[in-house]
Amino acid sequence: MPTTTVLDLSFANATAAVNDVVLDVQGLNVDIATARGPLHAVRDISFTVRRGETLCLVGESGCGKSMTSLAIMGLLPKAAKRSARTLSMMGEDLSRAGRSRINALRGNKMAMIFQEPMTALNPAYTIGEQLMEHYIYHRRASKAQARDRAIELLEKVGIASAGQRLGQYPHQLSGGLRQRVMIAMSLMCGPELLIADEPSTALDVTIQAQILRLLADLQAELGIAMVLITHDLGVVARIARNVAVMYAGQIVEEGPVHEIFARPMHPYTEGLMACIPVPGRTLPGGELGTIPGVVPSLVGDLKGCAFRDRCRYAQPRCAGDIPVRRTPQGQQWRCIKTEDGVFA
Repeated sequence: MPTTTVLDLSFANATAAVNDVVLDVQGLNVDIATARGPLHAVRDISFTVRRGETLCLVGESGCGKSMTSLAIMGLLPKAAKRSARTLSMMGEDLSRAGRSRINALRGNKMAMIFQEPMTALNPAYTIGEQLMEHYIYHRRASKAQARDRAIELLEKVGIASAGQRLGQYPHQLSGGLRQRVMIAMSLMCGPELLIADEPSTALDVTIQAQILRLLADLQAELGIAMVLITHDLGVVARIARNVAVMYAGQIVEEGPVHEIFARPMHPYTEGLMACIPVPGRTLPGGELGTIPGVVPSLVGDLKGCAFRDRCRYAQPRCAGDIPVRRTPQGQQWRCIKTEDGVFA
């Protein structure tokens, strides 16, 4: 995990309208049928994202980040069942929308950048064909109009000789260029909501920084609401305004990035922060923090704090109902630990 330095690249956050909510998720659950019983992949997730804001969903692999994004986009596997008290975008209830309506919204008003562009792009079609296809479908545009739009977006994401690139296939592009193509594709129809699922994981550090900067600049220019999924706290520090820390399918802590980085309240967040090398304090070759144990099974009945078997502060009452605590600054966490550090 890279060294974390808090750099605010989310320029659009300063101009976000206070009540301009693009995505409202309340009580989202995703259950997957298995031979041993239902697997509770996502458990009672709630958050909102306003225009121009970036919310980061962060946590280790398997915590439910990607499943949350697929539930929002309506792309869950057949074995998965989604339920929510509220799941709306721009005031429209996505949980009640039929397949045709979701198809009309997906790629148009809400778009997604997938983790690995080589598997997300079709190797049998040129870049131009894939960029133009859904623009023609959603906007009823001509091929000439779609081509002009594709060239405009490729240039916007920093791809030179955009017209020539349209005739190339995904395997003819580098990883960084393929990811830029995926970003351009997600922006073709001018979405209100952009979900980026670990868009820089497969890239080297230099290209990763370019992609993150590009996303921040485009968000500032276009005023898009963005949900960024990552396991990298360094990425969170660079681009997000708000962060939600997920563990075992739940959000265990959320709030403004600067509040959580300055004072993590949940023991899991505290453990994640301890794993990051700090310039001037972590000696070369020195040991980093670790979180002992393994993630619990999410199959069957789940009670109490899912982190209790790995938590150094665990007490018998952690097996019961866990309160959600809040600060006036907007930070909240699911733990028996109070703001004063008392376990009550």
